[in-house]
Amino acid sequence: MSVRRLALIAAFVLVIAFIAWRKHDNQPKTDIGRRPTPVELTQVRAGPAPVELSAVGNVISPHVVNVRAQVSGQLKQIFFREGDAVSAGQKLFLIDPAPYEAALAQAKAQLQIDKAALAAAKAQYDRMKPLVDKQYVTSQEYDNARAAAAEGSAKLMADEAAVKTAEINLGYTLIRAPISGRTGSIGAKTGNLVSSNDTTPLVVLNEIDKVEVQFAIPQSHLPEVQASLAKGPVQVQIFDDNAAETPLGTGKLTFIDNSIDAASGTVTLKAEVNNQAHRLWPGTFVTAMIRLAMEPNALLVPETAVQPGAEGQYVFIVDGKGKTSLRTVTVDRQVGRDLVVNSGVKPGETIVKMIPHNMQPGTIVSGIGDGAHDDSPAKASTAP
Repeated sequence: MSVRRLALIAAFVLVIAFIAWRKHDNQPKTDIGRRPTPVELTQVRAGPAPVELSAVGNVISPHVVNVRAQVSGQLKQIFFREGDAVSAGQKLFLIDPAPYEAALAQAKAQLQIDKAALAAAKAQYDRMKPLVDKQYVTSQEYDNARAAAAEGSAKLMADEAAVKTAEINLGYTLIRAPISGRTGSIGAKTGNLVSSNDTTPLVVLNEIDKVEVQFAIPQSHLPEVQASLAKGPVQVQIFDDNAAETPLGTGKLTFIDNSIDAASGTVTLKAEVNNQAHRLWPGTFVTAMIRLAMEPNALLVPETAVQPGAEGQYVFIVDGKGKTSLRTVTVDRQVGRDLVVNSGVKPGETIVKMIPHNMQPGTIVSGIGDGAHDDSPAKASTAP
């Protein structure tokens, strides 16, 4: 085949390809690029939303007792195990009572001796009363008899006090729980010598059936809390962390500190919480949620419908033809899985519930469903 023929064939192929390309390019555009994007849609709702403050705090026991020995002696017996729950009055420790039983017996014996001596002194004094008037005895003898009787009475009072002291000390050898609570680690084992001077307590009791949660809020929120407290009890819900939806306990606000911490600009609050199920443990860090009021007609949108942008947070509004437009909104606070919006949207407007990462204003969308919402959020938070 000659070079000229090859050149003619190549030119013919190029002409055919060009004509085919032009024909394809001149065909009407398809709607593939404009096919609606399937997204989940929802509507802006108006409904009740709590006004609440959240703060990180810690659980404390309202009643902590360091159980110590009040007399010295050998620890003979321990009636519980570490970590046991004990009731008020329950036996905890026994210190060897033998020395204190002996001291009590000695005090009682001395009391009987001095009672007999007092009886004799009084009898002598009574016999001398009529004799001194007849001058059968001297005034000095009479005065001595009277002094002996008075001294015997004083000794008797001292003996009775000694017996009482010995009884108290003997009672201290059996140590009982002063409150109901949970025991900690035991500070001494049987056989050890213990005394009231020991720096380590025998055991620490924490009341946990009722606990307190201590937390701090910024001073800017103090007027809101005080105003709410003036209207009645302020409810406080306790959560294990910010993501939890079920509270570990519910109580009421019981304490507002009388001064602001100048270093942090916060004020300390305490809430009393019933803890019969022992879900709250002293020392645990928790989130305290204070309910201040209930906003009846708040604008609510799903948290997933709001995205951050250069000019603030925004949502995608969908009109009746499925076309999206970007709308800047002002978010006040979070309520469960929803956000309370102050401005930018109206009740009933359709928005994109879950915004695709590449969505642009003007995108045509088609709804694939309306996500359900929880109208009774478990908790809300306002950033301090």
